[in-house]
Amino acid sequence: MKKLRQFNVFDAVGFFKDKDVRVMSHEDWKEFDADGKNPKVVGTKYKTVIATDRTEYTGEEVVPDLNAGEQVVVKVPQLPKEYKKFSKITFVNPTASVFGTFMSELSVKADDVEIIQPK
Repeated sequence: MKKLRQFNVFDAVGFFKDKDVRVMSHEDWKEFDADGKNPKVVGTKYKTVIATDRTEYTGEEVVPDLNAGEQVVVKVPQLPKEYKKFSKITFVNPTASVFGTFMSELSVKADDVEIIQPK
């Protein structure tokens, strides 16, 4: 069957709700034309890491801090913001989809990010 993924819905707001996510770096978010050439910068890709995970997961024997240490790349159609490495980052209006052979990869986009500088 084709086009099944369009019916999968991922609760990105719920997923990130009880997580402390930190920004590590960023780079240009580029998209290419149909030939795979002529890259165009359309925003910023922030590379982040989940520092702590306080989400209550269901199931047997779920370890605490289940997704702590996992990396998340979020694409934002904005210019990069100033930040210090490992600053707390939150995603504004995030959307995400799960993909991959084992459905264990996450593609995340957001309208913007908010970065809280450490004191």
